[in-house]
Amino acid sequence: MRILYRDDHVLAADKPAGMLTVPGRGDTSTPLIDEVRAVAPSALAVHRLDRDTSGVVVFALGRAVHKALNASFEGRRAEKTYLALVRGDLGPRQHIDLPLLATRRNGMRVARAAEKGALAAITDVEASERFGTYTLCTCLPRTGRTHQIRVHLAAVGHPLAVDPRYGEERGIRIGDLWKGAPDPDTVVLGRTPLHAASLRIPHPAKRGWLEIESPLADDMARCLDLLRACRRES
Repeated sequence: MRILYRDDHVLAADKPAGMLTVPGRGDTSTPLIDEVRAVAPSALAVHRLDRDTSGVVVFALGRAVHKALNASFEGRRAEKTYLALVRGDLGPRQHIDLPLLATRRNGMRVARAAEKGALAAITDVEASERFGTYTLCTCLPRTGRTHQIRVHLAAVGHPLAVDPRYGEERGIRIGDLWKGAPDPDTVVLGRTPLHAASLRIPHPAKRGWLEIESPLADDMARCLDLLRACRRES
């Protein structure tokens, strides 16, 4: 765990992929909050990232702060930016306004028109770097539904490069990104390539806005290096 920011009210950690934010039912692995509480015993989780999503997670240091930050998230004042590596050539900016419905095993799907229980969900997506067969895109979720970005990207034909639930399960090999690279059969990406790159929230002590950024995770950065090398060669 790497601490990205800390003051008397807030601690922001850089969550690695493969780690839960808080304890999961029947899961004995160490969650991020346990590591955070080793340095800040009063820390309380304000939001969560999926196990395989990396990046910024904010913790409140105390119950009053927790209440204030919860209000910011529930009131949609928390501005989140994610980076995603998706399949295909995602072109123009997309405003995805597709309602979602919960499914079994904590999944989600796009709801049909007027389907009971549907939840409003909005994601703005823009290509940051295009490679033909893959695109690095910036995703701005305007709502906070479970798996929202993953489901919305899959719904418009650009699922995450690896996504066992909503897309392709097989990991990405070096040769999938750059056929001329050494060790083409080596798996370079084995998880859903979604990274919480930044979070902007009102500071709970009314000190204006707090913006926290997380550098791109190493496995996603390695994929981009290979895709750029392939583009240069061609």
